[in-house]
Amino acid sequence: MNNPQFISTQAQWDKTAASLSAEPELAIDTEANSMHAYRGRICLIQIATERSAYLLDPLAVDDLSKLGHILANPSICKVLHGSDYDLRCFHREYGFVVSGLFDTEIAARFQGMVSPNLAALLQQFLNVDKPKSKRLQRSNWGIRPLSVEAVRYAAADVEYLIPLASRLRQLLGQAGRLEWVTEEFARLESIGQTASALSAPDFLRVKGSDRLDSGQLAILKRLFELREAEAERIDLPPYRVMGNDGLIQLSREPFTPLEDIPGLAPAAMRRLGPRIRTTIQQAMREPGVERPPRPRREPPARETQARLQKLKQWRSDKGADLGLDPALLWPAASLERLALDPSTWRSEVQGKGDTGVRNWQIRELGPYLESALISLSG
Repeated sequence: MNNPQFISTQAQWDKTAASLSAEPELAIDTEANSMHAYRGRICLIQIATERSAYLLDPLAVDDLSKLGHILANPSICKVLHGSDYDLRCFHREYGFVVSGLFDTEIAARFQGMVSPNLAALLQQFLNVDKPKSKRLQRSNWGIRPLSVEAVRYAAADVEYLIPLASRLRQLLGQAGRLEWVTEEFARLESIGQTASALSAPDFLRVKGSDRLDSGQLAILKRLFELREAEAERIDLPPYRVMGNDGLIQLSREPFTPLEDIPGLAPAAMRRLGPRIRTTIQQAMREPGVERPPRPRREPPARETQARLQKLKQWRSDKGADLGLDPALLWPAASLERLALDPSTWRSEVQGKGDTGVRNWQIRELGPYLESALISLSG
């Protein structure tokens, strides 16, 4: 493949988009700066055909509407690897949806791979070595100009996606699983289409907060707000100001010297030290924060537990027979409902509400699971 073309003007993009609109298949990837900004954004969009690669700079090109049309066109196959994050970012930032998806990571899982990272797939299915670089993977893709090394690294992410998809498509067709992954792709497209902005940060989601009492939660809440405000002001991810472990330790032990707090950046300590102390003192004078009551779940009856164990064993045995991760074969939540009440079988498979059960699972595995349920009830 030729050297990638870097697209940084509207005229360049409009011309390129016209030619890409006539392609039957496109490989797509994105690079973001989420590790370097308070609100990360897409900083580079990689696109490849069978012959050429393009690096579209969304920081320089204002009107990306033609990209939205391309992504939404179901007659153009869009090949991505691990597309969930990309789909959500496209929708969150631009309102774009993707149709005609082929996700090589999902496809490889249905080919039996347990850890289908892109480098492993390229090596196994195309005998191609893809260089790895944690440094470039974590670099700030919002900085311009991009280095020659960064350009090559970004282009390599899409260079072989189309031939990889072709090989996986062939293997899945031979195994009779192509329809299975096609349905999985459609479900993933739907997730991307309905995705909205990511949930607002919530101090109650901080790991370890469930072990704090109401007074400690009041401190955590105020420290969390302070960290968010500072992160937004300096445009850095919150963890670059203070890690969650530091928030929890200060909430639990508010008089701990700041230099002993894990994950508190020295620069942040210099800027925020007095405000951290003031914030803690204010929070200690405020009413405690009560965690919303959790719905109480009665432990399942012994009979239900036994049924669930046997249903999971059935799924594991099927996975072994097919050479697939058992989790792909039937949703765990559905097995739990069936274990609780086997008579719900019909509602599980007749599309009454989103049970999470796929059509291909009902068609290929439903009769076997139904027989297993009958034997358990007999």
